[in-house]
Amino acid sequence: MMDRSLFDRDGRPVAYLHDDYHGSIFLWNGYAVAYLVDGGHIYGMNGRHLGWFVDEILYTNEGSRIGFTLATCPVPPQREPAKTERRAVDQIRPKWSAPPSPKWGFQLAEQDLEAFLREGEIPPFQPQSEPEAP
Repeated sequence: MMDRSLFDRDGRPVAYLHDDYHGSIFLWNGYAVAYLVDGGHIYGMNGRHLGWFVDEILYTNEGSRIGFTLATCPVPPQREPAKTERRAVDQIRPKWSAPPSPKWGFQLAEQDLEAFLREGEIPPFQPQSEPEAP
């Protein structure tokens, strides 16, 4: 199995696509935030449709280019940091319905790639605080 690094528009390595059953996308901190399904759809682990992975380019739901592999990066990519140990993939939440495919554009997305991928994170469990006694 071979991982493919994902770079932002400035050539900074932000995440990597792990060649597992789900096509999981991990941030460099070892947490899975998204995965690929059905012909390039990118879904967050929380079930949210984030965008598409078409011809080695990540697109937003609006059709802007937001992420790249080594082969498609528009600038010379920076050196990749050492990967931390991958965390177990959390249970994937039910998928939201996908929006219609946009017109694929050449424009770069304004949003940061890491922020884009973090939209698919499953928030950490926060125990409910006990109400204070009167």
